[in-house]
Amino acid sequence: MMHGQQSAIEPEGLFDGLSLRAIMLGAVVDHVATIFVFLALGFWLSADALLEDGEAAERAIKELWLSPAYLLGSMVLGLGCTVLGAFVGARRAGRFFLRHGGWIAVISVALSMVFLIFPSESESLTPVWYEILGWALILPAGLLGGVLAQAASSD
Repeated sequence: MMHGQQSAIEPEGLFDGLSLRAIMLGAVVDHVATIFVFLALGFWLSADALLEDGEAAERAIKELWLSPAYLLGSMVLGLGCTVLGAFVGARRAGRFFLRHGGWIAVISVALSMVFLIFPSESESLTPVWYEILGWALILPAGLLGGVLAQAASSD
């Protein structure tokens, strides 16, 4: 690379060229979308259980949280929300799309740490493999959002 030129991924400093506002926007979009789709998925998959009496409904909902349909659906939708958040934030930044997407994923992980401090009952029931896989795929999902934002901006 010639002196004075910057690659699209690596400006000179770690944070050079990054927009904090765009990163925070992407992380917020990720979390708001995730909350919405998880609630929608839960209601959609447990509509019958919600009609049961108290104890039966509680038992049915716990079974739902461990069902392959809910685990797969929540994994795919949650990662999709990260892609969406990274896409929105990277588009807003308008430059260094991949780096913005990656940093949006990192900030989303940091914000998710709050849920680890105060876990819901559903999170304490999920299998360890599911948690590890979900955490491992967040950064690639953010990078994918950045790639998609860059592709969309060159149209």
